Amino acid sequence: MSPRRPTLLALACVAAVASVAVNALSVPFSRVSGASSRSSKDTSSNLFDFQNSNNASSADIYVATLSVAGQDFVIQLDTGSSDLWLDTAGIDLSSLTQTGYETGLSYSDGTVAEGPLYVGNVTFGNFTVNQAFISAPGTNATTNQDRGLLGVGPPLLSTVQSALANTIYNGDTLMNNVLDSDPSLPKFTTFSLSRSFATGKTDGGTFTIGEVNSSFSAITSNPQLDVVSKDRWIVLMDNIIVNGRNVSGGSSFSVSGQSSGQTLACLDTGTTLAQIPRTYADAIYGPVPGSILQESAGIYAVPCDAKINVTFVFAGMEFPVHPIDTVTATTDDNGNIVCYSGFPFSDGSDSSEDFLLGDSFLRNVYSLYDYGSFFNESASPFIQLLATTNADQAYPEFDSLSAQRNQSLLSSRSSSGSSPGGTGSGSSSASPSRTSKLGAMSILLAFGLLII
Repeated sequence: MSPRRPTLLALACVAAVASVAVNALSVPFSRVSGASSRSSKDTSSNLFDFQNSNNASSADIYVATLSVAGQDFVIQLDTGSSDLWLDTAGIDLSSLTQTGYETGLSYSDGTVAEGPLYVGNVTFGNFTVNQAFISAPGTNATTNQDRGLLGVGPPLLSTVQSALANTIYNGDTLMNNVLDSDPSLPKFTTFSLSRSFATGKTDGGTFTIGEVNSSFSAITSNPQLDVVSKDRWIVLMDNIIVNGRNVSGGSSFSVSGQSSGQTLACLDTGTTLAQIPRTYADAIYGPVPGSILQESAGIYAVPCDAKINVTFVFAGMEFPVHPIDTVTATTDDNGNIVCYSGFPFSDGSDSSEDFLLGDSFLRNVYSLYDYGSFFNESASPFIQLLATTNADQAYPEFDSLSAQRNQSLLSSRSSSGSSPGGTGSGSSSASPSRTSKLGAMSILLAFGLLII
């Protein structure tokens, strides 16, 4: 199966990073104005250069800086894939070892990252490891300003590892090599994605390796959700609650421990929105007055002021979704704001999961991904979640957030030289522009995650 990855068309923000603990990595990133601006949290001991970039179509990517052959590369960070590939155009790689092997990733949008496999020292934060990666000079799979992608998912998803199996070269993933370099470092990562109250979209957050953010320490007491896939962060989900109504069942899969009402959900930080079964999308958006099904695009067009209460339930615990995340806004070619479902539906052809839950869900939780036996530990891999959205507070603040998001979209379009149109208070029967439609469609990738 090909990887999924987000594509971004316009840079909207850049973020910066603070210092890292000695035996763990903790990387905060936040929105600032201007591509070269730095956060007030910057210090001289910064080990990462983290950025969060998004655009009017709600596409987000998370990027960090790593160094190879004396050159810094801004790379996308994604839990849905496991390989490192770099656009090495114009870079002298003569100090590295060329293995003589090649591999690559083909994306469903027609882009490709492929080329020879090199091995050499890669510096990521305060770690330097001997690492294999795909050299993809001139690849068309980069987005706005990035020059590669680093997958932090399970190792069996790695095409590099497969290509170098039974050779003299170490094809382990970068995360595997980083964690092996310090045996005392707990083998998990965490993500928290904060929300911009000006745009309603992801506005930075924190990525950690081997460390729990002290603000969310309660996560360690929450249920450990067993990972039921060998190569993806897939767990069992009980049901969803839509405006007080339980919706469950309909899984296309049957795995050990799965009850009749449970479905398989893949948690993927690299997916901008989500992909859910059609029946669930119907339950969420069908009852909304003025909603219009656009089946070919896998979305519902909805009024921009639609206020929807959705909660996801895992292991009996409820995780409310902020209403602003259930409705996605963008501008059409005429500058009018159009809105559509923040949880698009899929055609049911995915071979791995029923639900692909990206940022529209993950903005509402703090998530911990424990590699366990993925990295030769005795324990099974698991995910823990902590709700970060208070439903009682979120519902009344939707109106102001929606208005701020609309104004941000109009201002952004106006500053780019286009004439703004309407405010989008009603529904739109026209299909969203290609950008917004891509934002609602998952790109299946050898890495495992993307929505552009």
